[in-house]
Order: sequence, then structure tokens, then C-alpha cells
Amino acid sequence: MKKASFFYILLVTIVTLTNCQKLIQTSWVYYDETACADPWGDSNNDESSKKNNVKNYLKDKDIKVFEVQILNDGTLELCYSCGCKTGHRIKCKIKSKDKANAIALNFYE
Repeated sequence: MKKASFFYILLVTIVTLTNCQKLIQTSWVYYDETACADPWGDSNNDESSKKNNVKNYLKDKDIKVFEVQILNDGTLELCYSCGCKTGHRIKCKIKSKDKANAIALNFYE
């Protein structure tokens, strides 16, 4: 009887965890980093700090961030203005319901 109870509890736990994960729908949004005009400030090319700054910025805007990636596949602009793109693309996994708010903050799909 104990073995059956254990497997029943295990099954219920797995089903519950699976269903909870399905409730949160996520989307990826992107931002093309600039030389010095990003709203979360400059991180001096420290990737870890940059990720934390982006997360904190979006958190302050009530956007839940699950993951941040820094990619080198963005558009590089060869100019010296603060708004010139560095070629780094910041990719954020957020709740799908927050996508419109992120787009309003100059992220894109």
C-alpha cells in the first residue's frame, strides 16, 4: 500500500508542476544595444552586469524577465554618436503578456 501511495503522490506532483509551467507563456524580445544611450546605463562591457542592469530596468517597469542573452548578431554602426548601435543584441525572455510594454520601451519581436 505504501508503494502505491508514493507513486500516486509522485504522479500528482509531476502533473501539478507540468500544468504550472504551461500557465506561464513566454516570448522573446530584442533590443539593439547602443554605445551609451541605453536606459539601464553603461556596464563597461561586463556581460554579467549588463544582464543584471537589463533585468532590473525591466523589473522596475513591471516586466518579469526569465532569461537574458547577449548576442553579437545585431547591426553594427560605425559612428561615434551615443545612439550608434554596437552590434550587440540583447535578447530577453519575458511573460507574453508583458510584450506590449517591452515594445513600448524600444524592444522588438
